[in-house]
Amino acid sequence: MRDQVLAYIKAFFRGFGQIMLQANAWTGILFIGAILYDSTLMGTAGILANIVGFATAKILKYDEEHINNGLFGFNASLFGVALVFYFEANIWIWMTLIVGSMLTTLMMGFALKRNLPAFTFPFIAITWISLYILSIPQLAMPTVSQHFVDIQEMDDFLIEGHAFGQVIFQGSLIAGLIFFLGVFMSNPMAALYAFAAVIISIYLSHYGHESETMISNGTFSFNAVLCGIALSGTRVRDGLYVLIAVVIATYCDHVLVHYGWTTLTFPFVVAMWAMEPVKRLDKWIVGWFEETFKSRLS
Repeated sequence: MRDQVLAYIKAFFRGFGQIMLQANAWTGILFIGAILYDSTLMGTAGILANIVGFATAKILKYDEEHINNGLFGFNASLFGVALVFYFEANIWIWMTLIVGSMLTTLMMGFALKRNLPAFTFPFIAITWISLYILSIPQLAMPTVSQHFVDIQEMDDFLIEGHAFGQVIFQGSLIAGLIFFLGVFMSNPMAALYAFAAVIISIYLSHYGHESETMISNGTFSFNAVLCGIALSGTRVRDGLYVLIAVVIATYCDHVLVHYGWTTLTFPFVVAMWAMEPVKRLDKWIVGWFEETFKSRLS
């Protein structure tokens, strides 16, 4: 019983760590701490959503390994934080949080069973739907204008911190640095690739003459963070894959923002979907060479 409870606790924290693709409980603890540092309400909403996602997965008897790795917690957690980022908390928000967290779990379960690369798409889809429904008058009041990003001056280091923070809707530099530390503690290579990815996105945004304020608060870079983490590796071509994905995600971000869309992590997902056939081709080529050389040597 004790081991089972401990496994559930680790799964809960990994659900937060998986927001940045880290199945690491300590990373999740740091992420929760950073969110609570910025906003107790956001932290509470994220925790509740994570619990709902975890409970839904257990009730539906989804794969235990997936549950223990936190794969049913991160979309729900992001959704919970997003709701109280965009709207003032009321009964409709909390009801939507519970229902939406369950739906993200159902979508993730569907994708995992069919080996589909869902990434954060369940969070994106349910959040877009919720934003539309909750925008109906009298349901919820928007609060985005009340949130802050502590921009002191245009500095690439500050943008790095804000980019990591914006992945989970946090505006303080401290929260962003804690997020970076959480990823670095789990996977130093992924953290450094993410750092480099932000630099690339900053350059592309300056080159595209985007808003200086939006560049400095990390709006055009948080999707790059996720691209850098997702495609990081020790091979030379991993760096090339990160570069391509960041270019796709950043320009997708620019287009969506100019057309008035709430981008969320959709540019990251688009970039990952675009890279999926490339990764499969890479795997096939490597496998073909290995089989060819093995047959010739034997």
